[in-house]
Amino acid sequence: MGQLRRLADIYKRSLSDFYLPERPKEWAIPHDFRRSPGEVALVYSPALRRQLRVAQERRDLAIALYEEVGQAVHEIAVRITERADPEAIGGQVRQLLDIDFQEQRRWGDGRSAYNAWRRRIEALGILVFQFTNVAPEEAWGFSIVDGILPVVGINRKLAPNGRTFTLLHELVHVLLGESSICDIDDLTPRGPQELQIEVFCNRVAAAALMPRPLFLAHDVIADHEKGKVTWDDHEIAALGRTFGVSREAAVRRLETFGLTTMAFYLRKREQYRREREERRKKELAASKEKPMKRNMPREAVSNLGRRFVGLILHNYEAERITLMDASNYLGVRAEKVRNVEELARAW
Repeated sequence: MGQLRRLADIYKRSLSDFYLPERPKEWAIPHDFRRSPGEVALVYSPALRRQLRVAQERRDLAIALYEEVGQAVHEIAVRITERADPEAIGGQVRQLLDIDFQEQRRWGDGRSAYNAWRRRIEALGILVFQFTNVAPEEAWGFSIVDGILPVVGINRKLAPNGRTFTLLHELVHVLLGESSICDIDDLTPRGPQELQIEVFCNRVAAAALMPRPLFLAHDVIADHEKGKVTWDDHEIAALGRTFGVSREAAVRRLETFGLTTMAFYLRKREQYRREREERRKKELAASKEKPMKRNMPREAVSNLGRRFVGLILHNYEAERITLMDASNYLGVRAEKVRNVEELARAW
C-alpha cells in the first residue's frame, strides 16, 4: 500500500484508479493557443495535465450535485465571434458583468479588483479555479467549454493584475465557445489561427478592463504633453491603479490608441519582466529563510472559488454528501470544513 500511494503521488492519480479493470477515461486536451511547437505548445507537463483533469472532474461533480438538488444550470446565452469589433465586445462584457466604473475605481488594489471580477464571472455560471503547480512560462490560464458550467483556470503564480487580465482573456474564449490553454502573449510566434484569436481575446479583455472613452479621458492622458510618445513610470502606474491592471497592460493600451510606440512598449515590457524576476528571487529567498505556514481553509476558498465551495457546503448541510465527502472535495481535514464555511461567507 505504501508503494501504491507513492505511485499515485508520482502519477497524480487517485488510489482507486489503480484498481480499475482498464485505464481511466481521459478528457480531451483543450485547444492549445500557446507558443509554437518546440517552445511550449503541444507540450503538457504532468502538472498541467493533472490540473486540466482535476478541473474537469470538479465540473462533473458540480453538474451532478446541481442535478441532485434539482437545480437547472443553463448555458451562457451570449456568444461572440472573433470577427466582431473588440471594443464593442469589451463594452458588452462590462454590461454582462454589470461593471460600474466608479465601483471599479473603488476596488483599489489589484487583489480586490481580481476578486471582484472573479465574483461577477462566477455569477454568470462559470467555475473559476486557481492552480499553483504549473509555471507561468507553461500556461497562464485555460478554459473548458462543453455545454453547461464552463471552467476557467487561472495560474495563481501570476500577480493579481496578471490574473485579472488572464481571467478576462479566458472569459472571451468561453464566449467564443472554445476550450483553450493560453499564455496570452500575442507577440510570440504561433499558428495564424491561434494568433488571430489570441490577439482578439487580448483586445477584448483590454477593452473590458479599460474602456476607450474612460481611458482616453483619464487625467494622466489629458495632462500629458501632446505628441510625446514616452510616459513616466508614475503616469503609467496611475493608469494601472485606476483600472486595476498591470503597468504593461496600461502601456499596451496606450500603444493601441497610438499614444506611444511599439518600441516604447517593448522597452517597458522588458523592464517589467526584469523587475518581476528580481522580485521572485527575493520572495524565494525570503520563503526559504522563513517558510510561510499554509492556511488550507483559505487556500480551498481561494483556489476553488465561492461558487464551487458554496455548492459543496450546501449539499453537506442538506446531508446529500457526508462530512468526509465535503472534506475530500474541499481538500481540507474534516475538522476544517467549518472554517471553510466561515471564510466563504466573508470572501
